[in-house]
Amino acid sequence: VEQKTDYEKLILDISTDGSINPEDALKEAAKILIQHFMLFSDENLVLESQAKEESKEVDEEILHMRKILKTELVDMDLSVRALNCLKAADIRTLADLVSYDVADMLKFRNFGKKSLTEIQELVKSKQLSFGMNLSKFKLDEE
Repeated sequence: VEQKTDYEKLILDISTDGSINPEDALKEAAKILIQHFMLFSDENLVLESQAKEESKEVDEEILHMRKILKTELVDMDLSVRALNCLKAADIRTLADLVSYDVADMLKFRNFGKKSLTEIQELVKSKQLSFGMNLSKFKLDEE
């Protein structure tokens, strides 16, 4: 090694107890080493695998929320009066419903406080809120 600097090969002899194969052990060790070195860095570096896992969690959450938002109101347990008021206002899905503000809904024909209370309970039970920004759920896709 002394003065020679043209080495381009690293040979590692990795032995494991059999619970993990040597290649996976090396990958895991490299991840741990990188995470330890990141403690000394000012930059917020994210390992690709961490970013993928976080992205996967977000994607699953968005897919779940998209499914909820696309639910037809006729499939909900709403009174006939509330459902008819919403149909007259061309509100068919939960996404249509939560895109409105409460004040706007009270302007719908034959839509009163009782219907509003019923719909507010429905929206709350689905962990939604009125006036939601639905752009991140990309409802127009699919």
